[in-house]
Amino acid sequence: MLSIETSRLRVFPLPLAQLRLWAEDLPALERSLGYAYRGVPVEKALGDARRLLAAAEEAGESPYRTVWMLVQREEGVIIGSAGFKGGPDEKGEVEIRYAMGKDYRRRGYMTEAVKAICCWALEQPEVAHITAETDLVSYPSQRILERLGFQKYREEETLWWRL
Repeated sequence: MLSIETSRLRVFPLPLAQLRLWAEDLPALERSLGYAYRGVPVEKALGDARRLLAAAEEAGESPYRTVWMLVQREEGVIIGSAGFKGGPDEKGEVEIRYAMGKDYRRRGYMTEAVKAICCWALEQPEVAHITAETDLVSYPSQRILERLGFQKYREEETLWWRL
């Protein structure tokens, strides 16, 4: 199973069966993984989880069509999630997404996790660039991207970034 270890985190994509649990039965997912969930409120993540589940069921299991869990190793809890909004497009671009539980924000965990996932993605031969979208006033998210070398390339109702 694909898993990335950073100094404080274990970051890994959920296989299809566990992605289904994420979308349908969080307590069962916690039991399956052996970690308590302390990330963003599940209600906020369910739409994304269901969209990814539908894509994975239609197009097949892939690290690009699932949720990547962020486990804080010291406490042994899931503190957030990240991943991609789908596989690489015809230009080799993938869009990253991420969310952190409120109690774990502003500690550098998300920068650590996004860096790990971006490094993994850029090692894949089909990926040339990683993009991200942020709200105009989502300054913490923008700072994460800036720290990791993303460049702003489009500003409309949201900001678009590329690495």
